[in-house]
Amino acid sequence: MPGHPAAGPVEAPDGEPILSFREVTKSFGSTVAVNQVSVDLVAGEIHALVGENGAGKSTLIRVLAGDYTADSGEIMLNGRAVRFTHPREAIEHGVGCVHQIPMFVPNLSVTENLLLGVPYERRRAGLIDWRAEHRAARADLAEVGLTVDPRTALETLRAHERQLVAVARALKRGLIVLVLDEVTASLSEPEVRILHQVVRNLRDRGVTIIYISHRLDEIFRLADRVTVMRDGKRVATLAVEGLSQKEVAGHIVGTAIDHLFARKTTAVAATREQPVLAVRGLGDGKLDDISFDLQPGEILGVSGLGGSGRTRLLHCLFGVHGFSTGEILIDGKRCRFRDAADALAAGVALVTEDRQEDGYVQTLPVWQNVTLPWARRFSRFGLLNLAEERKTAAESTARLDVRMPAITALMTQLSGGNQQKAIFSRWIANPIKILLLDEPTHGVDIRSKAQIYEIIRSLAGEGVAVIIVSSELEEFEAMCNRVLLLREGKMIGEIEGEQISKDAILHTLLAEN
Repeated sequence: MPGHPAAGPVEAPDGEPILSFREVTKSFGSTVAVNQVSVDLVAGEIHALVGENGAGKSTLIRVLAGDYTADSGEIMLNGRAVRFTHPREAIEHGVGCVHQIPMFVPNLSVTENLLLGVPYERRRAGLIDWRAEHRAARADLAEVGLTVDPRTALETLRAHERQLVAVARALKRGLIVLVLDEVTASLSEPEVRILHQVVRNLRDRGVTIIYISHRLDEIFRLADRVTVMRDGKRVATLAVEGLSQKEVAGHIVGTAIDHLFARKTTAVAATREQPVLAVRGLGDGKLDDISFDLQPGEILGVSGLGGSGRTRLLHCLFGVHGFSTGEILIDGKRCRFRDAADALAAGVALVTEDRQEDGYVQTLPVWQNVTLPWARRFSRFGLLNLAEERKTAAESTARLDVRMPAITALMTQLSGGNQQKAIFSRWIANPIKILLLDEPTHGVDIRSKAQIYEIIRSLAGEGVAVIIVSSELEEFEAMCNRVLLLREGKMIGEIEGEQISKDAILHTLLAEN
């Protein structure tokens, strides 16, 4: 599919478009972020918008939302040309957005968060009528299938509940077009299903949904049509029925990436007398009697619903969280790490779930972020050999094809996928035995995801033992030799080889105790 030409307008099915982009273009200096994009959407349609990071999706949506003003072209809403210069104007015309990380005030109540930017109901004396507001909030929450007490603080809600509150807040403004931008990125599979049902209900009520996601399986479960963007242009608008994930992925990257969908199911046999990692009876009050072995070159998945202890287990193995019972053995030697430095010294590395929060140092350049865990290696008599440090980082990032302005650039200048690859390059800059991965492809585009899969497989091929925690169950099917299943801190099962599937994992996780 290389060289695929920019697609022309495609007629929307069944009725007049409620929203149309007509030759919309937006540039930033010499960079054309959106290039003559045209697409129609009809009422009651779930329309997916997909593409790599930098494809122009977010810019197009921000033009619609009033964050940016288009250089040329027009947007038609209900048959009339609109040009929003502020998000408030978009909301007043019935266009709203819910993002991956909704803007909330966590310590305020659900009701107060629903009312941000909206006038309060007041009594004659001018006081807020909280009884009326809480009653209205319950009705708003019922619209999205949520039954929480609106008087409670928002921060006490679970992740998917907070996302539903964000949807309810958007709908409270009387929307006709709702943009959902990566809203399931941090949700577990059951939580995703709840949110998807709410989205379908909104579609059935006539709300037009623009759904942005890097998770292709979501597109096929939810969307009616999908528009693919690449390099600022629309390259295809297609009915989802009859499509395959491979076809959509090919449009996204401009070439076939069959290896993304290749399945790794080969069992890893014990190659020596003892495993590289042995966990025996591990517990900390929330984790309870966790035991397993890990062989060199094995890719082990750990799956569970929210609160299962998946991330907690990785943190115990990496020394950032203590444990009260059991033991951890590496190459047969009992280890009890006091901190992450001890774990690194023993050959254990961790890629955290939230790279922006705790994955890198924003004020340091790429090369120092890559070598940061190994600073002592480049130190002699208390002085750092900066030239050697930079050279090592350059070699590691080049091997993993990290795209960046320069090795001296800040991590914040890189796309999400390249940030994640830069973090991975730490672990080839110095030999490790065990790599712990918490949501390794969280929020990255399809090309970066394919590259990260290849990095993981390559490291495993070199003998590194890998543990993956992921909420994308397809990753276990494609990557793992075995999958351990956790519920409420306990191991409830194990699936191996050809038996690994999304359905098999969910069946076990959702089964009655």
